[in-house]
Amino acid sequence: MRFAYINNGIVYDSIMVRPESIFDANYASQFVEVPEEVRSGWIFDGANFAPPPDYEIIASSAEPTKEELMAELAALTAKINALG
Repeated sequence: MRFAYINNGIVYDSIMVRPESIFDANYASQFVEVPEEVRSGWIFDGANFAPPPDYEIIASSAEPTKEELMAELAALTAKINALG
């Protein structure tokens, strides 16, 4: 048997012991029984539990072109000249 505290659709403190045995009564009363596979960080949509989505960080591998760099340089030069 597993219990978890769920807030705004996110599972927190997924535990395998009765919550009242380790938390104060007020916090422990907010725990619900969850399926054995549910872990902290999982998502709850009100009916179903799901592991968090895998986020893939995609780094841009494209280097700026010479023209893009020249445009940035011109813009910076104009800002510097405007400073006096």
